[in-house]
Amino acid sequence: MRTPSWVELVGRNIAASALSVSGSLRVSGKNRQDEPFDELFEFWHGGGGQWRIERDGEVVYLAADDQSALVLIDGQLQRQPAGRMRMAWVGSMFSPLDLLGEDSLLRKMSTRTKVTHEAESVEKYGRAAWSTELVTPKGDDTIELAFDDDTGILVLLRTPNGGLLEVTNLAVHDQIDSERFTWDGQISNADFDRKDPRAQAANRIEILSALVDALERPQDVLSAVAGTADHQQARTAVVDLLGVSETGADAVLAMQVRRFGGAEVDKIRRELAELRQHTEHPAVDQ
Repeated sequence: MRTPSWVELVGRNIAASALSVSGSLRVSGKNRQDEPFDELFEFWHGGGGQWRIERDGEVVYLAADDQSALVLIDGQLQRQPAGRMRMAWVGSMFSPLDLLGEDSLLRKMSTRTKVTHEAESVEKYGRAAWSTELVTPKGDDTIELAFDDDTGILVLLRTPNGGLLEVTNLAVHDQIDSERFTWDGQISNADFDRKDPRAQAANRIEILSALVDALERPQDVLSAVAGTADHQQARTAVVDLLGVSETGADAVLAMQVRRFGGAEVDKIRRELAELRQHTEHPAVDQ
C-alpha cells in the first residue's frame, strides 16, 4: 500500500464532500476554567452540501443544499438565507462540518502548519486510517490527525491542550434519503435589521477586519477556541485574543464554513480595502 502524501490527504478530504456518509462525532476536553466537557453529535452528509446534525437527539443544523441552512438558535431552528455567511456554530469547539470538504477544519489548518513526518497506516475505530502530525507555526506543539483511508474524512484530532475530536460508527451509503435533510416542523426566519448603506458598510468592515486578523493567526485562534465549552466562551476567547467586537468574533467562529485558501484570503482583503476606500471617500450624490 503506497503511503499518501500530505497533499493527497488534503485532496481526499476535500473530495469527500461528494460522499454520502453518517457517523458519530465526540468532542471532549477542558474549558478555560479547566472544567471537563464531552459533546456527542450524530451526523448525516448527503453530498452537495446536504447535512443533518443532531445533539442529544435534537436537530441543531440542517441543510438540504449548499445555498441555505437551518440553524438552532435560542432553542428554535432559524433559516439562514442564501448568500449570507452561515453561523454554523453548534455549541462545541468542533462540529461535523469540520470533518470533510472544502470548508473543513483541515483547510483552515493547512496554510500555516507543517507535517512532522510521513503518514503512517493505522486502525482507528475499526477502520483503516492514515495518521500524521502537524507542528504549530511556533514549532512548540504538535497536533495529531488521522484520516479514514476509504473516505478521506478526518476521524481523529488531538490538540496540544488535550482537546479531542473522534469519529465513530462511520458508514458510507450509496444514497441517503432526501427526507433526512428536510424539516416539517416550525421554522423562523433570521431577523436581520434593515440598516442604511453606511451602517451596513461599517458592519461589513467590522466583520472583514476580524476575519483578516484571524486569518493571520489561525493557530492562535484554534488554540483559544479549543479550550471553550460553548459559544459564549468561544466568543469571549476570540474577543480577548484579537481585540475585536462580539460581531467580529461571531464572524470568526463562523469561518468553519468558509474557504480558507489563498484566493479566498485575497478576496476578503480586497473587499475590505474597497469598503474602506468608499467609506473614507464617499461618492457625492448628484
